[in-house]
Amino acid sequence: MFITTDKDKLSKKYIAHYLEKLEDRIDLEHIEKVTGRQLDVFNFRKVKRLPVILTLRSDAAHSTLGRSGWPVFLFDQMWNDYAAMLLNELQPVYESVIIKDDKVFSARPNLSQIVVPSLFGADGRYDRINEDSMPYIYGIPEKDTLSNIIDEGVEIKKHRTIRKYCEIIDFWKELLSPYLKLNKCVHFSLPDLQGPFNLYFLLRGQEAYTDLFDKPEFVHRVMDFITGILIEITNYLAEYIGQTEYAYYWNYVYPGKIRNVDDNSTQISREHYLEFVHPYNVKLAKDCGGGIHHYCGQGDHIIDDIMSIPGTCGLNFGNPEMQNFDFVYGKALKYKTILLWDKGIPVEIFKTLKTGVIMKIVVSSLKEAQEKMAEFPD
Repeated sequence: MFITTDKDKLSKKYIAHYLEKLEDRIDLEHIEKVTGRQLDVFNFRKVKRLPVILTLRSDAAHSTLGRSGWPVFLFDQMWNDYAAMLLNELQPVYESVIIKDDKVFSARPNLSQIVVPSLFGADGRYDRINEDSMPYIYGIPEKDTLSNIIDEGVEIKKHRTIRKYCEIIDFWKELLSPYLKLNKCVHFSLPDLQGPFNLYFLLRGQEAYTDLFDKPEFVHRVMDFITGILIEITNYLAEYIGQTEYAYYWNYVYPGKIRNVDDNSTQISREHYLEFVHPYNVKLAKDCGGGIHHYCGQGDHIIDDIMSIPGTCGLNFGNPEMQNFDFVYGKALKYKTILLWDKGIPVEIFKTLKTGVIMKIVVSSLKEAQEKMAEFPD
């Protein structure tokens, strides 16, 4: 799967050139200031100015609008060349040292969505459509096979995908160790673990929705097992990277460990969400110290339930254009849940907000980013 030969791998000289380029430009005082600003916001303390993040890439949409001059690599090369993967992850850092926005630097071993599905025998397939393409899940188990796997259990620490994540982390630590500033301010992220019901969908496909009507006991059995797996992986890998109190993801720093990706819940009724999903979201947050939640689509019918999950400190929308800002901002203030808002808010409105939002704007050039950042002086 995703084979790269040693001949294709980046040279040490090439890698060092870009790491030195970042090391020279990092302003540790600025990083300390924006880290404090983000943590103040996540703890709902008032700040002089709310955080603003400018980027050429939308993480939620898997799309890049412009070029920064930083190298980018296709997924199949990154899969076996961990240095190429790290350079891809450092593109937001390069943006930030130029525009001086409010990113907290994070780097995620990019194993796509296959981490947990691979524990059940699924795999990833990659078609090289463009540089933002990711593998898709295939080879999902049949219902009886899935039941057998649950009966037998899964050995997390010995599984190939979990071992690969740890290998990447160890490699990155060694690669960054000579660079004092990078080593201090680049924080590692957990892999893309998704969330309980998203994983159920990845393992069952469209039947995930009919199962709610036809196989309720099976749904609960699988959801309970998936949630237990997620908790075990999250706590194990968070300890492995030394992040048991705060998590770093998508250039945020926030209390807790999880990033619960819950897109498929917006496609079901609130009644089904409360019966089949919510208890497992609550358990995941409780046993992993909370964190942030994400969904795509329109989720007004379950937003109160999600924001009221103990430990949920932030909510990110894959489709902010589908949300009514006044409505969701009111909910954010009520539940003290930060909006991770991936859409521009008019400057005159944003400056009146004292808490409750971190704004991320996707731009088409670094010049545009610098111009926008100038609108938000400290």
